[in-house]
Amino acid sequence: MEQIYDMIVSKSFKAVVVSDSQSSDYADWEKLFKGAMARNKDADFFVDLGDIVDNGEDEFQWQTWLKSVEPTISDIPLVPALGNHEAYTLDWKMMLPERYTSHFNVPQNGDSSLPNHYYSFDWGDVHFTVLDTSLYEEKEWIPDLYEKEKVWAKKDILQSKKKWKVVLMHKDPFQYSFADPSRPARQEGFSEEGQTFMPIFDETGVDLVLSAHLHTYRDRGHVYDFKRNPKGPAYVILGLSGNVRYPGLWKEHALDEYTAPQPETDNYVVLEASEDALILTGYLPDGSELHRTEVRKSE
Repeated sequence: MEQIYDMIVSKSFKAVVVSDSQSSDYADWEKLFKGAMARNKDADFFVDLGDIVDNGEDEFQWQTWLKSVEPTISDIPLVPALGNHEAYTLDWKMMLPERYTSHFNVPQNGDSSLPNHYYSFDWGDVHFTVLDTSLYEEKEWIPDLYEKEKVWAKKDILQSKKKWKVVLMHKDPFQYSFADPSRPARQEGFSEEGQTFMPIFDETGVDLVLSAHLHTYRDRGHVYDFKRNPKGPAYVILGLSGNVRYPGLWKEHALDEYTAPQPETDNYVVLEASEDALILTGYLPDGSELHRTEVRKSE
């Protein structure tokens, strides 16, 4: 029987955030994760922003990953976000992320017909909205996923009375051009996920959006109506926490304010909330500081 991990919410706030933990053998990932948790023993929960494993149908990978996060996952809650690799079969075709949805038990306040796909929760004075950004992979079964999710997300965020509103999503709202000339041309701008959800983030007063997927750490600052504007949410994409690296793949985006040193290595983030700010600090595997972002309410 597959083990189910329940989420328990408390009022304190410090979280370790990882992303793209997918790996060849999960040894590098386990070393990074255990080091991050050893340096943050007071963390109250941890987040994985998706692509938790490299192949979502491979139960061996799931068991390897689950073993790698012990004893932490038995002591504090995990906040998982659904990544596209969770929706791949063993022969790399698309599928519904059945192993993902069976392994994790999250708040059942999303679509009742899609349990564990998207959800929200409160922690202290922060409201978290966790999205499913795998329409491309799931569209054969859920063609109206984003239409349903837009309606739900807007209502979910607007009804929250918490001071801070944070969105967690796997696929990045920004679209980057390829730096690798062997790749097909792709125009810089905003991804389908960005075009779908960023107007909702503007409308509902989201403060911070954390994303992943591209295996590169970038801070884009505050963006509103697809332009730089302090009125909008802060957008930070996390790099990888596993060992599937894409060296030199992406060009700079016009809205990038910070890019991790290249060639990029693994990294993780610590998110802390106070009455006055959300503080996001990125770290390299050895614990040295990579980057720091503070989000404050504009006067």
